[in-house]
Amino acid sequence: MKKRRSIRRYRTLPISRQMINRIVEAASYAPSGLNRQPWFFVALSNPDLKERIREECERGERRFHKQVKGSFKESLSFFDLSPVKSFLTEAPYLIVAFAKKDEPYWRESVWISIGYAILKIEEEGLASLTYTPPEMSFLNEMLNVSKSYKAVAILPVGYA
Repeated sequence: MKKRRSIRRYRTLPISRQMINRIVEAASYAPSGLNRQPWFFVALSNPDLKERIREECERGERRFHKQVKGSFKESLSFFDLSPVKSFLTEAPYLIVAFAKKDEPYWRESVWISIGYAILKIEEEGLASLTYTPPEMSFLNEMLNVSKSYKAVAILPVGYA
């Protein structure tokens, strides 16, 4: 775990669907409030869909970066974080985590499951990043997910 890092650059080497399935399965073993397991994961590799997601995320990031001020803006600059999110199209897979927002403890539960996914990604010899775009509601329509679920994170997955 000490070696794990958030990665924003990915090699174009393919990864198997079986690896992705094992990652999502590991996330499903996470404990959850009242054992409700209020999460849903969408794993996708379609280049056109990844490009559309990237375009929407970058649009939101540009708006976000314009309004940020003070020390937060300095942090964005220090870490060289720009509105350009090439990792969304470079990574062979994106895993989008959704949470059922009317369930008790949904926030805590989905983030624990995301943690399990991140650990499994590392165990598989892959790399990732926990990306939380400023606006994610477009993902429901784009991925045909009920509005009763809220997108909470995108995990690009690939080889560093």
